[in-house]
Amino acid sequence: MTAAVANPPAFRESPSALHFGVSLPADSAALLQARIKDLKLHLSGTVLEKLISQLYAELEAKGISMKPECYLSDQWGCPSGVPVIGIPFYLADPNLHSIEEALGAGAETERDIMMYLRHEAGHCFNYAWKLYETEEWRKLCGDYSKPYHDDYKPQPFSKKYVVHISGWYAQKHPDEDFAETFAVWLTPGSDWEKRYKSWGAMKKLQYVQAVVATQGRTPPPETGLEHDLDVDEMEETVLDHYRERNLGEKVDLQLGEHLDLDLAQLFEAADAAPVRADTLLRAEKQSLIAAVTQYSGVSRAVVRSVLEHLQERTSALNLTVHREKAHEYMTRVTSLLTTLAMNYLYTNKFFELD
Repeated sequence: MTAAVANPPAFRESPSALHFGVSLPADSAALLQARIKDLKLHLSGTVLEKLISQLYAELEAKGISMKPECYLSDQWGCPSGVPVIGIPFYLADPNLHSIEEALGAGAETERDIMMYLRHEAGHCFNYAWKLYETEEWRKLCGDYSKPYHDDYKPQPFSKKYVVHISGWYAQKHPDEDFAETFAVWLTPGSDWEKRYKSWGAMKKLQYVQAVVATQGRTPPPETGLEHDLDVDEMEETVLDHYRERNLGEKVDLQLGEHLDLDLAQLFEAADAAPVRADTLLRAEKQSLIAAVTQYSGVSRAVVRSVLEHLQERTSALNLTVHREKAHEYMTRVTSLLTTLAMNYLYTNKFFELD
């Protein structure tokens, strides 16, 4: 039996405090309290369906037969290595879209949605043909296994990268570099051959053109349909979704580097094993969150935020793992994650600092 999901003490606000200090329509209250899975959201008949069809038409026009499966999830993204596209659930309903505009980072326009769809299609093409494993891809984009860092420092005037999503997103990671390059190449009317004529990024655009010419009409070797988090599995309320966004910063502030020694003892030192520890955590992310949430009663928002912090610190420390000991590492991580989450549930703190 699934344990009831409880909110941590810090989130038990009165109804008057639930709107984050912003003005929302009166009929939003019931929607905010609804569990996302109970809203029965779908793509059929929505604006998203039309835009996804547009994406498929653009891919076909460029010589790509692949039509990546799209599904509603908690955010934009592809599960690592899986050629499917997750789309934020709030884009499937006008009322949820309005709440996102008020409580979130601002509602995406149709133009924004197409930009993200083309970007995610780039990830799908990369994953479907496993281009990131080839020497040519690595020479152009870099090491796919390079750790992600949210605090990357872009070079605004660099001509080594295309410019597509704001924030010079192509510079964040080699995987994002390729996805952004693919998106620019795919965008109708982007005129990339002229715009990037004198840029170092031109080699990457030409690579996309060349690899599509050889692979675009062939069946991809990787067609996995694994979803990161399906909308029908989202137990949290709409309000909890927005609480979760604010929670990550609080978790990072409380935990800081206090668990670095524990992580160093849990995993192997840098270069001591062949696989990066953060790669293992990414691969097991959803199963870890589901297990700890189910048996502890701690909200998914807390568990996810803590795990993402541990993943970031593991990456920063360059810790590694042995493949054959994956089960042992996951047992330890589950114990650590459960302990931290339970402490937070009952004390609103992860641990006592001396």
